[in-house]
Amino acid sequence: MARLILEVTSAELPDLLRLPEVAKLVDAGRVSIQPEEPPSSGDPSTRQKGREIFERRATQRGLRVRTFSQPGVSDFVVYGPANSRPVRLICSESPRISLRKEWAEPADLICAYVWLLPTRTRVFLLSYEDAASVLGGKALESSSFKNSGYYTTACTPRRQQVMERFEDRWDVFTS
Repeated sequence: MARLILEVTSAELPDLLRLPEVAKLVDAGRVSIQPEEPPSSGDPSTRQKGREIFERRATQRGLRVRTFSQPGVSDFVVYGPANSRPVRLICSESPRISLRKEWAEPADLICAYVWLLPTRTRVFLLSYEDAASVLGGKALESSSFKNSGYYTTACTPRRQQVMERFEDRWDVFTS
């Protein structure tokens, strides 16, 4: 096996991911995107930034966010006018989608993907089934998912386009 290291800027990365040969490797889960330098200890973590953004956006929509949750199940419980739903928060600084088998329960769990991109922050709200559908059969049949119960990959432009219908879909908490 060979390891290829490319130095590209955040602006160049989307163009690189559009190349058909690279897109195949990304879809196969064989591409890992890592920042050149880890954040300094004084900066809030990606997860903390994503958590703050999620809470602010939910509150702006009239939803109540309770951080008390069941350990290992969810990060939040979000209360809408008619119901409440547990939420698993998944944050990244690039377009990524991850899925764990354990997130299949509880059935009403919402996976909140928060992408902290250089140009804007995006929030996607998906059920487990929605996320599995976006990943597709190859990902769910991969050894990573079958044996370890986890799969993560960068979102190619094609996957990003599929994700768009789940962006800011806050009505999952009101219906």
